[in-house]
Amino acid sequence: MVLKELIALWNDESPLKELFKRFDEMVVIARDMFERSTEPLLDPANAEASRSQLVKMDSKLNTLQQVIRRDIVTHISVHGCTDIIPCLLLVSLIKDAERIGDYCKNIDEIIRKAPQLADDPLKPTLIEMRGRTVEWLSQTKKAFDGIDKELARRTRESAYQQEKECDRLMWDLAQDNGGRNAVAVALVIRFFKRVAAHLGNICTAVTMPFDKLDYFEKPGGRPGELIEDE
Repeated sequence: MVLKELIALWNDESPLKELFKRFDEMVVIARDMFERSTEPLLDPANAEASRSQLVKMDSKLNTLQQVIRRDIVTHISVHGCTDIIPCLLLVSLIKDAERIGDYCKNIDEIIRKAPQLADDPLKPTLIEMRGRTVEWLSQTKKAFDGIDKELARRTRESAYQQEKECDRLMWDLAQDNGGRNAVAVALVIRFFKRVAAHLGNICTAVTMPFDKLDYFEKPGGRPGELIEDE
């Protein structure tokens, strides 16, 4: 089970312990990037100021990903396949964190190029989604650090519900061609969905075995029924 592997890494003096700490730092940066990229929804005047900070944070995120990859290769070269499961797990997890950073840059670009979003009727919905996502990113870190299976499950299920809400809103916008901001809002919502999906993938590292990483039990589904994000 992935959960047991994680417990062993955090509790023992494993050479991989430092790598998991670096991944933890990636999650913190991803959360900060999401907050920064969506801050102009609350105060449009912050749009340009946010850009330079995002570039620096994204560079740090990319560097951490590369360092972890390099150290994984070194670890396997020295120690063989003893820790192959947690190594494969880390490769998957750091990609999820890195992708969240990329989506934050996409969100920032849309908000800067569509200042009219400040007056869009769906702005309160976007702000509400923003608040939930920031909370889930913090919960994801907490669940991962504490190997809290229940918190990871709740966070994954809540994020999934927002993904479904994003789908509904996007299809509604597609049918409303007269909406001046329809394209910009739909794109922001789409990237909100992808951020939720990737943080949900990280949560599955706590709740699922390695072969079922990125899959989770469908809320309200049949026992044992697993689904994957679309």
